[in-house]
Parts: sequence; structure tokens; C-alpha cells
Amino acid sequence: MPLLIAVSGFKDSGKTSLARTLLARLSDRGLRLGFIKHTDRDVLSPAETDTGAVETAGIPCAYWGRDGLRMEAPAAAPDRAVFTALFPEKDIVVVEGAKNVPMPRIWVGAPESRPGGVKGVFACFDRTARKGDGRFLYAPGDEGLLAERLYVFHCRFSKTNCVKVSVRGKRLPLKPFVAEMIRGSIAGLLLPLKGIESLREGADIHLEREQ
Repeated sequence: MPLLIAVSGFKDSGKTSLARTLLARLSDRGLRLGFIKHTDRDVLSPAETDTGAVETAGIPCAYWGRDGLRMEAPAAAPDRAVFTALFPEKDIVVVEGAKNVPMPRIWVGAPESRPGGVKGVFACFDRTARKGDGRFLYAPGDEGLLAERLYVFHCRFSKTNCVKVSVRGKRLPLKPFVAEMIRGSIAGLLLPLKGIESLREGADIHLEREQ
């Protein structure tokens, strides 16, 4: 189950360039990687094409040609489960865009430019900054430091592999895929937080109903 990392920002902020650089650096470390580009443009085949006609019926399609494979699915709001299912065997999947999907996130732009509704930002990459601080703000030339931070996240994430869920004191049986989804979501959101160096000793989360 991969660790999801979002690279988000406004149009022409440099998201793709940063994502490609991070992927190249992480590939050099031997990690298995995936990349998803979330866009607001139309990407499916027109309705009059073969795959388009089937897709409009709500059925996912795959188009296999000489130069590769393209998959198409009915339009839906993106979520972590979809991203994870596309690359279940990868170590890290970088998702470009997806500002409204909760996951650890690198904001491409000045820290003050981030909209208030964008959550999960653990780092900002500001192309106009002359110098970063190596903790939250990264500037051009710091891509290697940022990639190394993602590598550390992966190492911590890969050591977190046990999930137990109880509701009102009753332990719930979990299928492996569901357990992996819970592990990936929780660990991926917790590890970038300040003060959390590792989840090797586990973590207790208590959810209360709002009064």
C-alpha cells in the first residue's frame, strides 16, 4: 500500500516540474513510484468513440494500444481509496493537484498564498524564495532535501503495519485491504506532523460523537 504525497498549487506554479524532480530523486533511492495528475480538464474520450460510448454507461474502460495503456472511468470526486487502488504495490505515489483530498501535501508557492481550505501542508516550495529553512520552507536548490524528507516519511510509514479497530469496546475484524487502507490513511496524515518522529510504538486515536 503506497504512501500518498500531494503536490498542490495554483496554475503554472511549477507543480509538474517539482513532482518530476522529486520522482527522479526518489527513483535514485530505489523506491517503486507512481504518479497521478489531477486536472480540471476533460480527459475521457468523446462519447462517439468506442470507449466513450461504454464509459457513458458508467463502465470503466481500458484502451490498449501500440504505445501503452490508458484507463478511463466515469467522473467522480477523487479520493485516497481511488489513488491507492491505482498503484497498490508502489512505495510512494505523487499526486499532482487534488487540493481538496486529505493527504500529506507540499504546497508549491509562497506559504501565505495557500488557501485556508487546503489541508495537510507539511512543506512549501517557493520558487521565488532565495533561501529555505529546511523544515517548512524550501527554495530552488532544495529539491534534494525535500526528496530526502519524503524518503524518511516512507521509511517510517513502511514500519507501521498493524491496525486494530474497536467500537464501543468490540474489536472489529478487518480484511487485509481495509486494514491497509486505514493504515495508509492514518499513518500518511500523522507522520508529517510536527513532533511525530515515528509510529514504531503505535498511536491511539479516539473518536467521539459530536454532542
